[in-house]
Amino acid sequence: MVSTDTILSGTGQSSSTDGTGGQLRQVARADDATRRSNPKPITFLTSQMIGTGVHNLSGQSVGKMTDLLIGDGGALKAVVLDVGGVLGVGSRRIAVEPSALVLYPGGDRFSAMLVMGKDTIAAAATFKPDQTVKSD
Repeated sequence: MVSTDTILSGTGQSSSTDGTGGQLRQVARADDATRRSNPKPITFLTSQMIGTGVHNLSGQSVGKMTDLLIGDGGALKAVVLDVGGVLGVGSRRIAVEPSALVLYPGGDRFSAMLVMGKDTIAAAATFKPDQTVKSD
């Protein structure tokens, strides 16, 4: 069972309102990520996602992807981000719906834009896997 209390909702075209997580999408260019222009569903390897840098709409670094929360038979429920801090000191993990992120080409990995304000990120509950993910 996955608690949706600690997963921040997305705000894009593929956002969900029922806690199902929405979809992770990609765009062709960084400019398109800012405008969320023509996003397409993406198929990816987990190894391509872990460690991916995450920026906000202003281009400032927010953090990086550290984990993916898979639930209910394989659906991607959330992307776990390491946010805040400097060089990992003072950082914390939060979980966001996949639809809160837009991926775009960026070197040998993707880059990701988090479509969410600083206040929302700051107010987010810390992701605690032992309290969020329950096995039956």
